[in-house]
Amino acid sequence: MAVRQRSRNPLSRLIRVLWRKARTLKRLVFPPTYDPFTAESAAGAQVAYFFADPPSKIYQIAQWLPVIEKSPTDLNAVIITRNMATTEELGKLTNVPIIHARTFDLLMSLLELSKFKALIYVNNSYQNFQTLSYQAAVHIHVNHGESDKISMVSNQAKAYDQVFVAGPAAKDRYVKAVAWIDQNKLITVGRPQLDLGQSPIPAHPKLKTITYAPTWEGEDEANNYTSLDLYGKKIIDAALSQKNCRTIYKPHPRILTSKDPTVIAAHKYIVSRLNKNPNQILLEGDVIEVLLGTDILISDISSVTLDYLYLKPSGAIFLSDRRTDLALLESDSPVASASTIIDQNSVDDLSSQLEKTLQKDDLAAKRAEVCRYYFGGIAAGESSKTYFAAVSKAISDHEVAVNELTRTRRSI
Repeated sequence: MAVRQRSRNPLSRLIRVLWRKARTLKRLVFPPTYDPFTAESAAGAQVAYFFADPPSKIYQIAQWLPVIEKSPTDLNAVIITRNMATTEELGKLTNVPIIHARTFDLLMSLLELSKFKALIYVNNSYQNFQTLSYQAAVHIHVNHGESDKISMVSNQAKAYDQVFVAGPAAKDRYVKAVAWIDQNKLITVGRPQLDLGQSPIPAHPKLKTITYAPTWEGEDEANNYTSLDLYGKKIIDAALSQKNCRTIYKPHPRILTSKDPTVIAAHKYIVSRLNKNPNQILLEGDVIEVLLGTDILISDISSVTLDYLYLKPSGAIFLSDRRTDLALLESDSPVASASTIIDQNSVDDLSSQLEKTLQKDDLAAKRAEVCRYYFGGIAAGESSKTYFAAVSKAISDHEVAVNELTRTRRSI
């Protein structure tokens, strides 16, 4: 077989070299995933929200989109992505400029050219560390929710300049779980993602609403807080047994893609039981609208439970405990002290407990106390203002620190 020989013509070699350099320059200046208008918008942006994960985790950034869209002019924001499929999906959800940094080199070039003053992170993705080398901006971790799951706190928090938390409970969670955490970097901002002015789902004129909103089973047993596999069937049966009530089923999005056969079986059972009006199966849509229209929430250790506490502290909470260890549950999740507990010992009595609570809510005063602990006294509707003020202060404080550092270096 004849082997094709490369031309030894010096002119041909020069053309090939120039062509390669031109392609490299084109990728740097006009990367194929940069939209010229997006790039122009990024040039004037002060804040970048960094989200590097695939579409399966879009829910983590999605709850921040309405907040980002309401950013004040001096905190004009963009979103930086690393996954093209995520970029395309986010583009369907928001008008906020989205920049897909396809390669690490392009990401670094973007940071240097943009002059962002703050980079904000909504999860604990390992890819967040790709941008932490950029020293011109303040790095702020905000997470994508507020819950008592152990996944909410991470040793990674030490890498950020500041960590925004909902309130005193979150601060205590960090101190309890992360050795040597600098408490001065933990900044209370409430729950700005919930101050969006949503309307509750339409109420039924004659029925109260019981919502069952289980979380998913987590990556491993330590992070497994779902009630669906253990109690889900009995929970839905107890809810449906209540007079003058309707039942809504609003599972975590990742339950729909679960590989756990017991979770799948419980989910199918519930769907089969709720196939008649006035009950509802809500596999998509905004959980906040559901919570606002709920009278009794049955849920797990998850952000949904604490979102409900924040939005509607007058609403009763039934909290699952898959480990049937009340002391541990109350230690890990203080909201348990203001909730009716569902565990192996009590699940068979759930119907009568629901009936009693519908007639008289004995834990209302305790919930108000626990709500202050979780959210620092920041009421629903006030967190957005607190959040944007905290971002502005972080930028200002960082600029002062950088300027001082520059003066010190020049004097040496």
